[in-house]
Amino acid sequence: MTHRTKRRIGTVALAPVAAFAAEALFRLAGVDLVVSSGDGTVGPADVIVAALAGALLAWPVVRTIDARSRYPRRTWGFVGAIVLGTSMAGPSWLADGGSAVALMCLHLVTGFVVIAGFAGTLPVYRRHGASPALDRVSSGHPAP
Repeated sequence: MTHRTKRRIGTVALAPVAAFAAEALFRLAGVDLVVSSGDGTVGPADVIVAALAGALLAWPVVRTIDARSRYPRRTWGFVGAIVLGTSMAGPSWLADGGSAVALMCLHLVTGFVVIAGFAGTLPVYRRHGASPALDRVSSGHPAP
């Protein structure tokens, strides 16, 4: 398993842990995560599943960008930021007050972990036609 793959697996594992930790802090602060859909509450399992799903869905996007973009890290940052911004629509429409702010913070925490974690696995620049496999050799990481 390559260093890149290990780091991506770590990112997918860390996203729900970070989201759960943030959710626990909000619970300790007395903030109830209430929304106007479903059963009306967002629990720890919901937070973990959503963060894990977001990270897992981001991985194939990162792989595609890695394979096709001349500037993979910059492209991923742009795509990740757009998706993170779009994800703010849910909490802003489905929650009010403190719940909305807390849910947006959970999105920001998860988004930061996913965007930064995957960005660290991408080269800044790739010569036209260069293979992602060559990046491992030129970046000092051993080839598989």
